[in-house]
Amino acid sequence: MTLPTPTLPDLTAPRAQVLLAIADDALISGHRSSHWTGVAPSLEEDLAFSTIAQDGINHADLWFQVLLGNAGDSSGHDARARVDALGLGRDPADYRHAVLCEREPRDFAFTLARHWAYEHLDALRLDALTGSSDPDIAAVAERLRHESRYHLEHADHWFARLSATDGTSADDDAHRRFGEALAVVLPEALGLFEPVDGEDDAVTSGLFPRGHVALREPWLAVIGPRLREVGYDALVPSAQDRVPDAAAGGRRGRHSPDFTEDVWPEMTTLYRAHPGARW
Repeated sequence: MTLPTPTLPDLTAPRAQVLLAIADDALISGHRSSHWTGVAPSLEEDLAFSTIAQDGINHADLWFQVLLGNAGDSSGHDARARVDALGLGRDPADYRHAVLCEREPRDFAFTLARHWAYEHLDALRLDALTGSSDPDIAAVAERLRHESRYHLEHADHWFARLSATDGTSADDDAHRRFGEALAVVLPEALGLFEPVDGEDDAVTSGLFPRGHVALREPWLAVIGPRLREVGYDALVPSAQDRVPDAAAGGRRGRHSPDFTEDVWPEMTTLYRAHPGARW
């Protein structure tokens, strides 16, 4: 017997919008990380990005559970079916991740540049959420903050490795190529700090103690000095820089073909092909 579509709560409420932004960032970043499985430049990085992918998808799952609660619904669906419907059953315009998260992996330099920019935002956001007035949000943030530090250590390791130069041609080439990747990533990374609808209310209530907009300044305070230390002064975003048009609007459902024509169809095809299936 095929059950009707699971019922979901009001996803337009500020709490839901904030949790969708956090969960969708993790889900889509994790999906993109999985594209390195089997093709990363080394076995170590194949395993690292496979683990990062699994963690991202699992973190998204936990945030979806917080959004939904643990109860089933009147149509007979259990909590697992509702989480699947939330993660895989929405239309593309209903996802709230930043556009940067959906970009195709391109090359390894681009992936590592995005990884570095995103993990520093995620660390700051989780720190903020541990002080949430919502005890469920605070508890999950505290748990994930400890898990995510390994992702940040991995990202910082590669930043240091690729940005270092001692005058050898190999190091100079890595420094140049990584700088070129950062030049593409960092402007689009400003989209990570766009607010979702109703975020002001979530901040005022203490649910999201420091909203996305407020997290931009501490993010710049962390990455700016690191960039300058290794000669990437020209790449440091300023407080006045705007999100490029092509990367704007992700928090409100405006996504690029990288998502609507690539990630979303690939990620949801099995779910859509077998409605009502249990996973």
